[in-house]
Amino acid sequence: MPTAGPPPVTDRLDPQEMVVLHRVFRREIPLLADLVEAAAPGDRRRASVLAEHLDLILGALAEHHEGEDDLLWPKLRRRAVLGGDVIARMTEQHDAIAGALDEVTDRSHPWRVQADRDAALRLAESLRALDRHATAHMDDEEEHLLPLMADHITPDEWSQVGERGRRSVPKTKLLIFLGAILEDATVQERHMFLSQMPAPARLLWRTVGTRLYDRTTTRVRRSGDHTPVQRA
Repeated sequence: MPTAGPPPVTDRLDPQEMVVLHRVFRREIPLLADLVEAAAPGDRRRASVLAEHLDLILGALAEHHEGEDDLLWPKLRRRAVLGGDVIARMTEQHDAIAGALDEVTDRSHPWRVQADRDAALRLAESLRALDRHATAHMDDEEEHLLPLMADHITPDEWSQVGERGRRSVPKTKLLIFLGAILEDATVQERHMFLSQMPAPARLLWRTVGTRLYDRTTTRVRRSGDHTPVQRA
């Protein structure tokens, strides 16, 4: 049985933030697999562009799951009724994602140096395996754990997870990752994220960030086939 409840709160956590974040990984990992596979053999400049974006997404995914392990799931275990099968399943899924992340990292090194076809195919294969593991976990998490988070995790506790994630993103990439979050967001979701930012940061996003993200996605995807991010 749960042994301790969360501290009293006046605002209820909206776990939709995690759903919006999950969309980044759902979109970018399979897209990177396709882009790596389509890269011309020997094109090291193209490999460098894709590898830089790959590092950003992999780093964010790894930190996201480590933040859950350290800051969220221990609290849920204490406060909510979680069946043993749920805990075991989540642990197994996180282990599978960690292993897939390691394999992608290992296979990305020879590809980014040589940009040869065989290394690209192996990396794309590993990215698709990572996508399968991550998607299965996110589906499970959104269905079973997010409703519990709304009842047992406070907004302040959730903000600690977000702050940890922001600190893990290089400062030069923060606006790019914000753009990745907002790309598929609804109007309400964009407002939710932007309203939490200080006014100077919102101004920076509108004046610099939107153009930076558009340039980045055009360079990474080449076709520019993406949904322009709204400024407000």
